[in-house]
Amino acid sequence: MGLDNLDKTRRRNLVALAIVRLIHGLGTGMFMIIYQPFLLELTNSIVLTGLFVSIGTMMQFIPMPLIGKLSDKFNRQYILILSIPVYIIGLLFLINAYSNSLYFIVFGIIFFFLGFIMNNVNTQFLIAENCNESKGRIFGFMFFSYFGGTIAGSIFIILGQGLNSRFYLMVFIIILIIEGIFFTFFLSPQIHPKHKILINKNNKKENMWVKIFKTKTLRSILIFFTLDLFVYSIALSIYSGGLNDYYNLTKENIAFIVLWFNIANAIFQIPAGHITDKIGNKKTLILSQFFGFGFFFMNILSVILWMNYIRNTLIITLSIGYVLFALSVCTFIPAEQVILTSLGESQKTESYGIVSFFRGIGIIPTGILGGLIVQNVHYIAPFIVSTIGILFELLYLVKFFHD
Repeated sequence: MGLDNLDKTRRRNLVALAIVRLIHGLGTGMFMIIYQPFLLELTNSIVLTGLFVSIGTMMQFIPMPLIGKLSDKFNRQYILILSIPVYIIGLLFLINAYSNSLYFIVFGIIFFFLGFIMNNVNTQFLIAENCNESKGRIFGFMFFSYFGGTIAGSIFIILGQGLNSRFYLMVFIIILIIEGIFFTFFLSPQIHPKHKILINKNNKKENMWVKIFKTKTLRSILIFFTLDLFVYSIALSIYSGGLNDYYNLTKENIAFIVLWFNIANAIFQIPAGHITDKIGNKKTLILSQFFGFGFFFMNILSVILWMNYIRNTLIITLSIGYVLFALSVCTFIPAEQVILTSLGESQKTESYGIVSFFRGIGIIPTGILGGLIVQNVHYIAPFIVSTIGILFELLYLVKFFHD
């Protein structure tokens, strides 16, 4: 993991964060499997499901500049602790949502994903601030821990066949309470220095929004990550709901497919971190896009086979696709986090938040767009669109993106 050259406090904090990532993976592993089918069950509409998914996706990015600013200004540990009740409020709204209570769904999604970003961004920066030069390997290990938890989440749903989706949401609340205990008592406050404000020649605080747009390297980072999320989200925004709606797969079937995604992620996260450290961020991101291309190709193949009544291979082809998607994710994440947690010497979290905000702007239409494409064209169409989009991503990486 690369802990040998770290002092005792940093090692202890990274171990604590790895444990939290593990149990958090259990909760989110369950949630992401049931989330879209649960919304589809409440709305009985793939378009409405796509709309609600878009709201959730927007909430993962639009508040990010403010969250980043607060994280730079205050102790990250406090923001982490505050994320827990916000998370739980969102889950309670969803637990009490029914088909005639769309406001509960909206409030549940808003609070849940607000808690998610408060939790996630501060966790990533705490990991980065405790790393040595082997940052890619340590991020790889952290995501290995996280996806180990998601494996347990998938297995839990498979074994709990027939259990109501709300049961899994209540289990997630218990997990979040345990996380809150870890954040309060097992993270050392010494690792949270007061963050310096970057001062320019006129002794004024530097405007990070202006800096990102006028700096070529930062601008290319912003464009690529926004494009990437837009391309993938056209298909992924309705993916789980589509598996339920088009193939009539149960949440247990989906959990089995996702299990292979989580296993592959857990296995390859640490090697992917090593690869990132060895070959650099740009080449790792290019490698990730080739795996992503394979994921969309396997989904297109699955639809073609299904349309031609070759249906006994469905679980196999979807599972292979998810393994390829896992390889795309685990080669993408270490490079992404190394880049986004290193945007300047100070105001790093605000910079991270600004980039994430624009990624969110790019993703706003994808949920409703994916739903409309499925409804008015065919279930295969979003995968074709995303596949073409990956070709544009590869061209951009080769021509404009630099390590």
